[in-house]
Amino acid sequence: MREWLIMLMPYFGRWPGWMNLFIESCKWNPDVRWRFYTDCGEPENKAANVDYVHLSFEDYKALVRDRLRIAFDPSDPYKLCDLKPSYGDIHARDIAGYRFFGWGDIDLVYGTISEFYTDELLARSNALSIRNDMFAGHFAILRNTRALRHAYRRIPGYREILEHPQYREMDERTFYRVFHPSEPESSGLRGIMERFNPCRRGNVFVQHHSTVLSPKGWVDGTMNYPQRWFWKHGRLTNDCDGEREFLCLHFMRWKTDKYMRSPPVQGEGAWVGLKDIVQADWRQLAADGFCISPAGITGKTPTHDFGPSP
Repeated sequence: MREWLIMLMPYFGRWPGWMNLFIESCKWNPDVRWRFYTDCGEPENKAANVDYVHLSFEDYKALVRDRLRIAFDPSDPYKLCDLKPSYGDIHARDIAGYRFFGWGDIDLVYGTISEFYTDELLARSNALSIRNDMFAGHFAILRNTRALRHAYRRIPGYREILEHPQYREMDERTFYRVFHPSEPESSGLRGIMERFNPCRRGNVFVQHHSTVLSPKGWVDGTMNYPQRWFWKHGRLTNDCDGEREFLCLHFMRWKTDKYMRSPPVQGEGAWVGLKDIVQADWRQLAADGFCISPAGITGKTPTHDFGPSP
């Protein structure tokens, strides 16, 4: 199966406790490749479509300085989030031959990506995000063209933002404004030129309701978020929406309460740290399916209906 998308994934430090299950969800998307640039070694779970470039955080910062010609020397790897819109430029050699490139986080599991990003949709798309109001840091993709690899350069003061030692949220709302400017389209020659700007055409920013406990609310407009999510063989469902499948589950707010500035009414419990999040052997969970909830990641029980295996 031909791979149409490569996900660029710099990550430094140590893998989280659920990493083998993240890899398992990647494995069930054989037309997508994940490439990690990391000092973490390789997880136990191996997937033909997940590979690793082994290097230190210091070496990666040197690579960024060389490719972008900026002064880039943060102490915290979290600063790499600001770099996400420039990944295609930094790793232009690695993404040659792919129609699309993207980036994402690892505090999630995937459903079947191609069920949502079909060939028909991709044929008319340049930029895709699973949020309707921003580039989602946990999953977003761009068509692999020079103009879109360099789209981050349209951000006013992008060099200063990237050279700042702390994270400045360049990857989400700031980058979004390159594609959806707040000011009305200008008239005259400038307006005509803007109509040919690839950043203003073929944009698919659709709310896929991937992040539990988001202040945006759930699919029904309430704050009644699903409390149990079920994954098996690439199929991702939950305890609220029947057989409806989802592109991914981003459990950032179950993992930590760091982002709970305005907690929703329901489900305010959060995971604390990494201890005991995966409550069974990952091999058994990968084979039989698993449940993700505020209590952690557990095995299938008789009350969990995963549906038929593919």
